[in-house]
Amino acid sequence: MAKSKTLTKKVEKAPEAPLTTKATNGTPYQLDPSQVERAAKALVAHMKKHVEDKKEEAPKKSLAADEDEAEEVDEPIFLSLATKKQIGNTKSMKPLAIKLPHPIIANDVRICIFTKDPQRAYKDLVASDAFPAALRGKVQRVLGVDKLKKRYKAFEQKRALLAEYDVFMVDDRIIKIVAECLGKVFYKSKSKRPIPIRLTAGAYIDKSAKKDKDAKESQNVVGTPQGVAKEIESALNSTYLSMSPSANTSIKVANLSMTPQQITENTAAVVSEVVNKHVGQGWRNIRSLHVKGPATKALPIWLADELWTESEQILEGPYHKAITEGTPKGKSAERKRKWDEWEEEMLDDEELAAKQARREAKKAKKTEKKSSISKEKRKAMKQEALQSVQTPLIAG
Repeated sequence: MAKSKTLTKKVEKAPEAPLTTKATNGTPYQLDPSQVERAAKALVAHMKKHVEDKKEEAPKKSLAADEDEAEEVDEPIFLSLATKKQIGNTKSMKPLAIKLPHPIIANDVRICIFTKDPQRAYKDLVASDAFPAALRGKVQRVLGVDKLKKRYKAFEQKRALLAEYDVFMVDDRIIKIVAECLGKVFYKSKSKRPIPIRLTAGAYIDKSAKKDKDAKESQNVVGTPQGVAKEIESALNSTYLSMSPSANTSIKVANLSMTPQQITENTAAVVSEVVNKHVGQGWRNIRSLHVKGPATKALPIWLADELWTESEQILEGPYHKAITEGTPKGKSAERKRKWDEWEEEMLDDEELAAKQARREAKKAKKTEKKSSISKEKRKAMKQEALQSVQTPLIAG
């Protein structure tokens, strides 16, 4: 016990550092790189310590275990964005791509691409000599919609497909069809959702043609090897934001294996892209920005000074609740009574007795006040009654 007390005293005496720093120059609506790097250093140190502690607590590896067993997956780091007003995007199935200075997808990934039928055209495209050999080694499977529907109907089959590859990509013309086929197995979390790419990249599409013909022709257009390869490389060098209608969202910006400087640069790139292009009213609508790990507390890198977006939203005086006729008072009284009963159950005997004594004293004071007022009223009423009598009741 003595040891814990001394530790508590040390913690209490330790000076508290400020959560965020203000921009010294220019507008306050900007990121402070030093604050982002400071938060990144603290977050990386905490996450690495947690990983080390987890390894020490884990049982020792068996000698009979496979030596080629894959190591633990690199933990992701997220940017948490909170806005003052709700933001959203109607094209929820198609996430927004944001290019990163330092890619967060590993080089030795296994890629599966979902394509339109016939899938043979896209297999030949990947196998052609014009397609980069290094990228061809990563694209390990090209799967058409028909085969996807026939071979992966059961839940277990979809889970096996999910575990077989690291990254999934999908032709942007068939996003909804593929989403219906894969279901919640793929779309329950954001970790392995298929990334939309343009498999028509590099191909010429005559937009001046008639709508019906253009629609039919565009269904079967296949891009060039160089154009499709560029699309895949761009997808591997980006992070993705799924903007569902909400005031809070998170974006993967880095990995634990990165340096604080790399995390800072990636975070700055994502913030600049999201705030300036995808958040209505820009910085004025941002409430806070934090960085965090999968199971850590969020560290602030930017906090707004005000909680409103426009000056018209500020009240000149205190807020007064509007009085509406016919408001049911019984519900609020019943709610207060239940709350008091629950609160009394949580108190010990001494606290409960003290609370009951205070309540009785309050009731007695209120009763005394009421009785004193009623006496004064009765006296006034008696005097008024006597004055109103014009003739004496008893003759002299």
